Amino acid sequence: MCLPVVRAKSAPRVSLYLFISTLAFGSGWFSLSFAIPLLAQNIGYSYVVIGILGFVASLPFPVVALIYLKSGYRMLRYGTIIPLLSLTVLSLFFYFFYRTYFIPLTIIASVIQAPWWIATEISLGTFDGSRNAEKYSAGWGIPNALAPILMGVILQISGYEIVFLISMVAFIIGALTSPRPGKLDTYSEQKPVKRIFLLSLFFAGLFSGFIYFVIEPVLRAHGISYILIGGIISLYGVVAAIGYILLNYTKDWKISTYSAISAILIVPTALIGIMLNIYTVIIAVILAGFGVSVSMSKVLSYIASSSDVKRGVFFYETFFGTGFMVGSLLQDVLYQYVGKVTIFILFLTPLAYAISLLIIRPR
Repeated sequence: MCLPVVRAKSAPRVSLYLFISTLAFGSGWFSLSFAIPLLAQNIGYSYVVIGILGFVASLPFPVVALIYLKSGYRMLRYGTIIPLLSLTVLSLFFYFFYRTYFIPLTIIASVIQAPWWIATEISLGTFDGSRNAEKYSAGWGIPNALAPILMGVILQISGYEIVFLISMVAFIIGALTSPRPGKLDTYSEQKPVKRIFLLSLFFAGLFSGFIYFVIEPVLRAHGISYILIGGIISLYGVVAAIGYILLNYTKDWKISTYSAISAILIVPTALIGIMLNIYTVIIAVILAGFGVSVSMSKVLSYIASSSDVKRGVFFYETFFGTGFMVGSLLQDVLYQYVGKVTIFILFLTPLAYAISLLIIRPR
């Protein structure tokens, strides 16, 4: 996510440091987060427990975003550096104790990582240099697309320990290159944000929680290789990235239209509830990847034009994070106790939302 804010003077190379630090953090976190659901399945935890881990991974975001509505320089600096240092230590703990203390280590890591994203997003406009939002987006977008397939290969030929070491090194690099935020100007809300349009972010989060904390362990339980699972998750990141690029050249439509399109593209995920196989998963990933990119670009632009950066981050984290929690915890519980048909039912809800937008046409 990236929202425009006012820039403040800083070191000339801070923009480059921002990219390197974001790339390093993204490499460490996406490697770790890809491995966690698979490791939970490998250890023998139920889908319910895996869903709880997905819930815990997303719950801190709206909470921290609410806290950061009153943030100043010190909170922003702590939020960008402490998670990197803490995750470095936790990665080392994972290396030695991941089977013994898997649950507490995962919970701590999930809570600690949230402030980094929020503090960095709020700080973007305070850094000197040009196109900082783009550098930030590229910094996390590259590992989001590449880390799963690379970690899938590593898991297939080696093991989880190597993943933890890679994450530790990445977090160290991120800490060493982390730029200091500058002064953030205060804004007031420009115009009311209509929450109905933000529901597309909820469905984007719904799919994201589902693909990471339901599909990953389910595919592994069905004997699918780590490499293929990593390829599928990387495909999601690649398609979303392509969507971000293409949307820069599309005609500007009403926000209600973009929200409806985003939701409609996520609906085909319901097919997995009828035919759970590699092909339906790939179809869902491609279509939903584009749907998520629509929501994460056009809806976020709508938020940015209506709110100051702190409120914008709060709106995004609340709607996307709530969707992520539902897509992971609720769907894992339903899958374990009812079956895959619940996937079909859950992912028909974006269709109802899209139809209501097209019929009501709220302004």
